[in-house]
Amino acid sequence: MGKTALCIKMLQILNSGKIYKISELASLLETNPRNIIEYRNELEEAGYIIISVPGKYGGYKLDRTSVIPSIKLSEPEKSALTEGSGYILSRNDFMHKGDFRSAMAKIYSSLKHEAECDPTLFNRFPLAMPIDELKSRYDAIGECIPPSERGKGKVLMITYKALDGEEKERKIHPYKLFMYNNAWFVLAFDELSGEIRYFKLNRITAFTRTSETFRKLLSFSESDYLDDFGMKNDGEWYKIEFIAHGKYATLVTERIYGRNQLVEQIDQNSTRVSVEMRGKENIVTFLLGFGTDCEVLSPDCIKESIGAVGKYLYENNKQGE
Repeated sequence: MGKTALCIKMLQILNSGKIYKISELASLLETNPRNIIEYRNELEEAGYIIISVPGKYGGYKLDRTSVIPSIKLSEPEKSALTEGSGYILSRNDFMHKGDFRSAMAKIYSSLKHEAECDPTLFNRFPLAMPIDELKSRYDAIGECIPPSERGKGKVLMITYKALDGEEKERKIHPYKLFMYNNAWFVLAFDELSGEIRYFKLNRITAFTRTSETFRKLLSFSESDYLDDFGMKNDGEWYKIEFIAHGKYATLVTERIYGRNQLVEQIDQNSTRVSVEMRGKENIVTFLLGFGTDCEVLSPDCIKESIGAVGKYLYENNKQGE
């Protein structure tokens, strides 16, 4: 019997839950006791945990929590894993595809379940930065985040490009990586401004991990900066009211655009929406996306901004007379 077969047989024996002395295992496997230690190492490399129990009645015992076949899942749970795996692996912004695929392969093997489904997903506006470059920033920042609430993290030097295109050197203390609107960000204390800020990973043009360490501010609370709608300090909240016409009368009923959203269908071609949204520029861009099929009711400051944009577009794009 070959080495692989003996390892599998040893695993099957230990899976009984009993404690076996090395001599007992050697006898059951008809091999030299010296080989049992080697088989144990092989099994642990494969992900199984074999405990050494000391004492007169000690020996080897399998940690049953490490045995994947012990997982009992219902058929709906298996289907959820299958579909969820396919969804995650189809995204182009998931940073741990290799490890995730390896983990799911073990689960599928233990469940005797079909491989993951392959849904067709489209990222309408994917980032221009290659995933490998983005992952290098993700990994570097992740290694600098404190491992626990009072643990120490590593200070990171970055070159960051602002929206106006200007690049600045910044010294940051990374607290948390998160995704917002299909883009990765890091929440970090910025030594330059003395404030906790959001930094978009694809705008980090260079980075260096320093030897300096830091701890999170005692006053820091994640809920002060992140909530169910993303970044809490990402602009002022506005209560928006508008009427969507035509095809958008149906489309606006399909998504949640902000907090406290109310949708009222006036007729087949008109839907009134009341919702609180954040960030004036984002709101104006959002409403302009409906084109002539959107009637903004309030607030006046948003109506004025949209009017100014419309006037500018007309003046700069009209055909010569």
